[in-house]
This record gives sequence, C-alpha cells and structure tokens, in this order.
Amino acid sequence: MPLHEDYTVRIDAFQGPLDLLLYLIRRAEVDVHNIPIHEITDQYFGFLKQIDHVDIDLAGEFLVMAATLIEIKSRTLAPPKARAEADGDGGAPAPRDDVDPRHELVQQLLAYQRYRNAAEELNHRRDEFRLRYAATVRPELDRAPVDAEDAGVELEDAHLLDLFDAYERIVGSIDFARLGEHRVEYDDTPIALHQEDLLDQLRRAPMRRASFRRIFEGRTRLEAIGLFLAMLELARQRMILVEQNEDGGEIEIAVVEDPVEESVSDDASRGSA
Repeated sequence: MPLHEDYTVRIDAFQGPLDLLLYLIRRAEVDVHNIPIHEITDQYFGFLKQIDHVDIDLAGEFLVMAATLIEIKSRTLAPPKARAEADGDGGAPAPRDDVDPRHELVQQLLAYQRYRNAAEELNHRRDEFRLRYAATVRPELDRAPVDAEDAGVELEDAHLLDLFDAYERIVGSIDFARLGEHRVEYDDTPIALHQEDLLDQLRRAPMRRASFRRIFEGRTRLEAIGLFLAMLELARQRMILVEQNEDGGEIEIAVVEDPVEESVSDDASRGSA
C-alpha cells in the first residue's frame, strides 16, 4: 500500500506511539528493520494534525515520539562527519559513523511487538479457556455411602465420570452376541449433525429436557457414539446442562435457554393472549 494514501485514525485507538508506528509500518508493508523514516515521520505528523481535541495526558507520549522522529530524520539527512560532531557535543563519546540512527527505535519497536504478541496470545488462550468445560473426577475410594435420609441431596452438575458410567450401562445392556457377526463400520456423519439432532430432540421434549437413557433409545451403536460425543461438545460449549438430582440417580439433559429466543416466545404468547 502506498505510503501517501489517506487514512483516518484516532489517538485513543492506540496504546501508545509505538503502537501507532507499528500500524504505519504495517500499512506501508515495509520491514521494521528498514523503516522509511522520512515518509513515516511525515505520516506521523499528519496523524497528529488530525487531532482536534488533545488530551495532554494521552498525547504527551505521542509528542515525545514526534521529537524523537525529528531527531532521527535530521541525523539521517546530515553528512556522516557533521552527524558525528553533533553527537559528540557535550563531552559524550561520539558514536561510530556506521551506526544507523534508526537502530534504537527499531529495537524499541521489536521489543514492543514481542510484548504485544505475547499479550494477544494470552488473550486468545483466555478466550479458549472460557469455552472449556471443567471436569471433576470422583475418587471412588473416598466416596462415603449415601444414607437414606441424604438421598434427596441435589448435585449442581453431574460429574464427567457419571456420563461415562451411564453410557457404559447403556452399551452393556445391548447383547451384541445376538446380533451375529460383527462388522466394523465407518460413520462419517459430522458431529455437528448429531448436535443438531440432540438439540432438536431436547427442544421437542417436555420442559425441554430428557433423560440420558431416553436420548439413546432406538439408536444404533454408531448413532449412540455420535450422540454421546455431541453431548460432550454441547456441554463444553455450555449449550446444554447435565444434571443429576441424587447420587447414582438418573441423569437428565436440558437445553440452556436462549434469552433472546425466550423473550420472543414470551412476547408471542402475550400477543396471542
């Protein structure tokens, strides 16, 4: 993209002057190690001129960077000898002539880019973690027997092992020996279709919930496997609830109500009334 193209940006859209410089460099499609300092400086000042209302606290760092860019630009325009004399004023040792005036700025940009990439990666992992369904393991050896008077204690959610236990009981109740010779079949049905099947079945059920066993009634083994995987995925996405009212009791699956859908349904019912 040409460097001179028009652009519109806002000062509060950037975390700081380095963020703005990276934006301009990416927009120009140039290597950060070879910054066209003259064009970037002109664009930077063009950006500052667009600011109508300046927040001193916010704009202070941008103005400091503007002064830095002017200094770097002047050093690149000056002959090497004059640049060495100017750098050596004040008693400080003059730097070598072959040192690129942009070097320090490039190092700052690279360091900032690394920090920003790390921050984006952490945000991405945080978003991924939010979609995970926390699974707890029941230590069988530490489980105390349930007294009759405590049989009505409600559990907030069924444990993951409860689901596997229930699934194993369903599969175990099928007498595969009576089915004759067993042939391994490949089922390429996408899990998404099983998810739609499960959600449709739950939405048509009374109270939009059904027992774990009822969901698998009349299903083939391949369908049961697909539905079970779909159930785990929907639970991970928090689109369904897996509930168990008592320890060792029946597991029920319920659809998580959609607030928008529920509001529309309520409005429709009130309108018909």
